[in-house]
Amino acid sequence: MKPKILLVDDEPNILQSYRRGLRKEWNVVTALSGEEGLQSIENQGPFSVIVSDFNMPRMDGIKFLAKSMENAPGSVRIMLTGQGDFQIATRAVNEGNIFRFITKPCTLEQLDNALKDFKSDLFIEQK
Repeated sequence: MKPKILLVDDEPNILQSYRRGLRKEWNVVTALSGEEGLQSIENQGPFSVIVSDFNMPRMDGIKFLAKSMENAPGSVRIMLTGQGDFQIATRAVNEGNIFRFITKPCTLEQLDNALKDFKSDLFIEQK
């Protein structure tokens, strides 16, 4: 069974591109907002990895990842951002319990390599 990942970004084209490129090795679920991502965790979880963009309306990626800890404490968290700001990175690690911080533009190859770093260590039982 393929590990399940959740990709959260308010850009549908980015999500479609990542989904197409990752679907051979991963069971990919996407969400267009932090709120939708939290619903996905509740309804479709658990997820081995949760990947979130930082800059999203209503709920930024740090807030989303911090809230995701309530229902998905065992998921690995990755933050994607076009803003390479040190303060954002620090908040992401401290508040969102982020394991990996990746700056955009992030190629499919870069994301795939980051995910493969976790693949052998994934322990979340899939539904």
